[in-house]
Amino acid sequence: MPSHLTRVVFRSILANEPLLYRGCRYRGPRPRIFSQHGARLPPQIQRRTFLNFFKPQRKLKPYEMPAGLEKMTEVSFTKHAATRPPKPAEVAAAIKAFFAQRKGAFEDYHIINAYNSFGYLRESSKDDGQPWLSRQELDDIFEKMILSSKRPAVIGEGHVAFGRVILDEVVKLEQKERDGEDEKAEKGEIYFEASIKMKQVKLLSLFGAATEARDIAVKTFKYDPDSSAIIRATSLMAWDITLGGIIREGHPDEVLKTIEMLQALSIPLTRRMQKRLVVYFAEQRDLEKAKFWYSHPTVGKFGKEIAQPHGMTSSALLKACAWGGDLTFGQQVVATMLKDEMPAKASWDAIFLWSVAIGKGPDEVDRMMNVLVRRNDEARQKNPAVEVIRPDIATINALVEHCMSKQDPYSAERYIALGEKRGIPPDETTYTLQMQYRISVGDLDGARAAYFNLQGSFSGGERSVAVINQLIRVLCESKQHPFDELMAMVDDLHERKAHFDPETVAALTLLHLRRGEIHDAMDLLQVHAYQYSPIQRTIIRKALSLFILDGETSTADAWDGYQILRNVFAETPREDRIPVMNEFFSRNRSDMACHVFFHMRNHISQAYAANRDVYVAAFTGFARCADAESLELAYNQLKLDLNVDMDTRLRNSLMLAYAATGENRKALGFWSDICESKEGPSYNSIAIAFRSCEGMHFGAEHAKSIWKRLKEQDVEIDKTIWTAYMSAITRNHNHEEAKALIENVEEEYGFTPDLHILGSWFNCTANSDKQTHVEAWIKQRYPGVWQEMEALGHWVTMDGFGYRQYNINRDLDP
Repeated sequence: MPSHLTRVVFRSILANEPLLYRGCRYRGPRPRIFSQHGARLPPQIQRRTFLNFFKPQRKLKPYEMPAGLEKMTEVSFTKHAATRPPKPAEVAAAIKAFFAQRKGAFEDYHIINAYNSFGYLRESSKDDGQPWLSRQELDDIFEKMILSSKRPAVIGEGHVAFGRVILDEVVKLEQKERDGEDEKAEKGEIYFEASIKMKQVKLLSLFGAATEARDIAVKTFKYDPDSSAIIRATSLMAWDITLGGIIREGHPDEVLKTIEMLQALSIPLTRRMQKRLVVYFAEQRDLEKAKFWYSHPTVGKFGKEIAQPHGMTSSALLKACAWGGDLTFGQQVVATMLKDEMPAKASWDAIFLWSVAIGKGPDEVDRMMNVLVRRNDEARQKNPAVEVIRPDIATINALVEHCMSKQDPYSAERYIALGEKRGIPPDETTYTLQMQYRISVGDLDGARAAYFNLQGSFSGGERSVAVINQLIRVLCESKQHPFDELMAMVDDLHERKAHFDPETVAALTLLHLRRGEIHDAMDLLQVHAYQYSPIQRTIIRKALSLFILDGETSTADAWDGYQILRNVFAETPREDRIPVMNEFFSRNRSDMACHVFFHMRNHISQAYAANRDVYVAAFTGFARCADAESLELAYNQLKLDLNVDMDTRLRNSLMLAYAATGENRKALGFWSDICESKEGPSYNSIAIAFRSCEGMHFGAEHAKSIWKRLKEQDVEIDKTIWTAYMSAITRNHNHEEAKALIENVEEEYGFTPDLHILGSWFNCTANSDKQTHVEAWIKQRYPGVWQEMEALGHWVTMDGFGYRQYNINRDLDP
């Protein structure tokens, strides 16, 4: 079978075309990729300096991934790719390590991988027939997922599915134990079934299926006042968890339906349930229902009646009364609290909050605190058993938080000063609130001062860490940030093993890139990027993409950003890579864009590999930059790509690219292919075909031939096609004919000569003497258009000795 090369050689000889030789001796079929500023061309000769031989190279930190997650993701990948999974023993060890060592939230991505891995383990067992995970280990995994202090950012179906299979496996192991032993007491079996149902209620309520948890509660946890205290407490706990889940999901109809069920089933209202309902209706601004449930009788943990609502319940209702303007009911609540000989401290805190909500200032609140102290001292004189009640930092923090909700940082500062005046030292929460409201008003110096004060009492609380993350992000965006202090904050969080939000990591990465610290940016991402779920990684990836696409970013920094994007975020989709490639084309760096193209072309996954859109974008970019060498490389790859079929748009891009690089005859060959194809030409194809006629011998004859066919077939001529034909006639030195077209265009086609038409006519006039006549004609007929052209500026060909070219955009789309 003759080779393809032989056919190419003989066809070129017969067509009297030159054979192109593009330096294959010195470069491979693919461009080399550089870790730093890939704009450098591959050197033909390797050189090594003497000094670099002794210079130590900085090594990047190894990437950090949660223990066991890499093996679990491998199981998910093998399941999707239908390849051999890892050994079950390794998978079991990975699951144990992940749930034992994970300190952050269990995101949906993590749980789905754990679910797939556990499903793989259930399909196989040890040689002795025992499961890979014991019952105790399963219980620990379930409790770790349920009791995780940090709520996941994304809750899908993974948590519920994984929790269910764990509980199913626990039930299965329990049945095996019962079968292997004597018949156990019926009472123990009932307790086991109740505990499983309670775990189901917790699982479903926490992870988005509270209505299903409610169905279980209706069937299993009916309240019987004559039952034992433990059974009553269990029933009330189940309904409290269910109500919390329903409220958390935020569907008003389901909340009302649950309340109706509580009343129909005669479920007593606990203080915790009362607090949930009052807070919910207060937030919904439904004051009447909040008042109704506040006045509703409540019971304790074991069903005994309690008269006084919880202090937080009273605070929520009093704030709602202040917002709703119902001062009468609020005063009644306060009067009821003060009827007691010595109200509890939570009640006093609610009264102080009510006073602030109705407009009283720090001085009046200070006098009320003096009343509290005096009444408490009098009560203790009568009865030494009465506990000492004093305003404390929790009281101050509640007042500060209320001022923040009203966006009143000035009052918040005054209440902190009131606390210090009364000898109440601020705590971690106080400084956290102070940082938060100072950031909200743009007082970064004050927020930094609050941060340094926080260091003395910082225990790594979730709220404090979140606000510090916010402060770091704001300082990164500030152009006058103290960099050393900022890095001290980052290092402190690293030392404490605190959580970094993905937005914080994105901001720090961009900061390092803007400072030219690519290694620091890579180290940061190596530590954090693999800790996040795909959705959280998308936040960092999108920020990197925006940094690359920012016109103010230097080309070197944009290339560094792309190298990070490619190496750390290999899952970046084509939709995000194509704009990056186009950005380098727009910077006139087609060499860098060619690297981006080849990274997509050689991607191992077909989901991210180059498709027709990538080729079209690449050929269009090579046309914009007139890069013949890169065009030939990409076209050769297209010939070998069996996954891409040619269509009109792809041929248009090839025709445009070869026309822009001087291969006009080859470009018209694609025009012939388009005309012979089943799809046929588009309007863009016609304009590009005329563009292909501009720079070739006898191009005017080819253009006239195409124009004649358009006329014969009665094709509607639009402005773009007409301008392209006129430009082809002009570029082939038919000046009088082009002038006649311009003079008659408005009468024949209704197109008024504008900047694009006249500018194209001038630029395609490739003769300085002829351009003088064109200039005089335009100045006489359309002086306003000429002023627009002059405003755009121009350059002169042949190093200043040729004809003028105004900066008019004549780009065509494929």
